[in-house]
Amino acid sequence: PQTTSLRTVQVTLPTNTMVVSSHSGVAAISLALLLLQNVNALSITESSRAQTARSRLSEAFRSPSKKLTLHPEIVLPEPSDPTALLLRASEVTKLSQVLRTRAKANAVFVEGTVDALAPMGKEQEDARGNFPGPVPIVYSLTDSATLSSSLEELQTVDGVEGVMLSFFGGKEIDSVDAYLEEAKDSAITDMCSAIWDAGLQPIPELVLSPGSEWSEEDVERLVDAVKDTCGGLDPVSIVFTNGETADSEEEEESSEEEEEEDSTPALSIPASVSKRTAFIGSIRTNAGGGRMNLATSQISTDKFNGAFLRADCVPGYRLNPDLNVVGGFWSAAMGDLKSLKSKNFSFVSKVKLEKDVPMEWYNYQKDIMDSGALGMPSGGPDPTLNSEGGDYKGF
Repeated sequence: PQTTSLRTVQVTLPTNTMVVSSHSGVAAISLALLLLQNVNALSITESSRAQTARSRLSEAFRSPSKKLTLHPEIVLPEPSDPTALLLRASEVTKLSQVLRTRAKANAVFVEGTVDALAPMGKEQEDARGNFPGPVPIVYSLTDSATLSSSLEELQTVDGVEGVMLSFFGGKEIDSVDAYLEEAKDSAITDMCSAIWDAGLQPIPELVLSPGSEWSEEDVERLVDAVKDTCGGLDPVSIVFTNGETADSEEEEESSEEEEEEDSTPALSIPASVSKRTAFIGSIRTNAGGGRMNLATSQISTDKFNGAFLRADCVPGYRLNPDLNVVGGFWSAAMGDLKSLKSKNFSFVSKVKLEKDVPMEWYNYQKDIMDSGALGMPSGGPDPTLNSEGGDYKGF
């Protein structure tokens, strides 16, 4: 008969130590490896708070009806006057309510100090369970050196679901190879990990070189590279921004139309990649003349999920950061962008009246207006608009 010598096998686990006989040694080693794999898996798994943030942002960035979602950028001022500093909290609260109830934003990107952001987060969180419900807030980090302190403060602020990081300090990239080269020595992976540990979602912003071309294959490789940079998890969304072109004053007027065409990023987005992460396109064009409508239509045609409406769209926002004016602008602009009213249509309607009384009343009113009794307009309408045919020019 064969004799088996009894040996002990010591297996060190993450939390304790087991001593077993050789007959169960294989099973113990298998159990240890399984537990070690689970521990490693937990290191890249989102916390429950981060999963909640992912769910809320994913719902905000994607429309069930495949319509373009709209996300304005708010720059909160830091007043030096003590009185203005005391009044800022109430102004931010009013702005938050306007963005939620009147502008009906899908999500809000906010730049400023965490202290300035806190009243907005509270107003949004207090609206949970109401209609309209809260709008997710994404904090725009302007200085990567302040990430650690900002995350500590953000953990005490309700309503914030994500942090937008401008990859490589906003440096423009024109190819996947250029991205991989920049990502070699960056600390972005650690920054994304810290954001996830804080229970929030990192949202990368990539600045693309104007005029650069991105095929479906390039976009798929780029998204895979961003996933690796973020630590192996797909971000809930990626913001794509076109780099700004620097033109001289003489060339500004001649290249105005070209700049409008290059104001939105041009990507060929494959459907398979769009299911993994939401594609958000930045819009920096000035409001007026239908430019914002044109830009949003362009990125919608390019199959972006949402539009990031930058603060540059607000006329004079840097010179006059009045939050009441900002709220009113976004209410009007986003209402126009979401309107189903056609911006270019024409029709003729004729009604035969049995009596001439309405026509006589019309002629009477026309004579009064032509006489100037009600005052003359300071400027006439755009001669290219056919208002009688139904032409309409918006934001």
